[in-house]
Amino acid sequence: MYPEFLSIGDFTISSFGVMIALCFLAGYFLIISEARRKRLDEKVINNMFLATMLRGIFWAKVLYLFENVPLSELLSHPLDHLLSRGGLTFYGGFFGALITVWTMARLNKISMWTIGDMAAPALALAYSIGRIGCLLVGDDYGVPSDLPWAMAFPRGMPPTTETVHPTQIYEIVIMFVVFLYLWKIRKKDMPAGWLFSIYLILAGFERLLVEFVRNTTPSPVPGLSVAQVMAIAIILVGAVKLYMTSASSTSGDNQPVSRGKKLYKKKKA
Repeated sequence: MYPEFLSIGDFTISSFGVMIALCFLAGYFLIISEARRKRLDEKVINNMFLATMLRGIFWAKVLYLFENVPLSELLSHPLDHLLSRGGLTFYGGFFGALITVWTMARLNKISMWTIGDMAAPALALAYSIGRIGCLLVGDDYGVPSDLPWAMAFPRGMPPTTETVHPTQIYEIVIMFVVFLYLWKIRKKDMPAGWLFSIYLILAGFERLLVEFVRNTTPSPVPGLSVAQVMAIAIILVGAVKLYMTSASSTSGDNQPVSRGKKLYKKKKA
């Protein structure tokens, strides 16, 4: 465990913060690379990325607080909790980012599914990198285990001297494999939304399964966590959309990648 990347007096930079910064940088690099390959307007993509990043972080923080802080305490000191370091929930950020992309896509008269296809590999890689941060600070580990690779997190959040499933490592490896797969197939000529649908299905199943061996927040659905309920929802959305795009591809009636021309670069005269 290396919870602190740098410490100078009272000023510290956490390993988690460094990994979050790296995941955004890696995601941005891949998204811009895909935008250039698809000849999309980089200015539009840049604005969308910035807005999505900021709102994603905000809603990741909000969902974390609702899951972990008593409502009375949260209402009495909302800013103190919002501005506190650490504490992010992926699905809060994911759905917040999704709403932002949908809103900005409509304003720019483009298909949200086109943006989703462009961002799918980046999302998988960024998630994998982010989980490295969780491992370094000892957060989001699993339930007790006596497997040979089980680990203890005596300085974790919260600390534990009991060996547990290192679910962070499970997610790092699985989502990196998902990234490699999505990156490999991304150039296939398919209707808009097909690649993002595959991402939703794979990422949803990954989280659904890992949650069975992880300490997490229970949901009103017996036997399932809040994250598992959300994972099932995105699996269903991805499966329905993938079926629709497959049927469209088979019939030869491909969906347009954009509802307008605003997203694309203007050709030089």
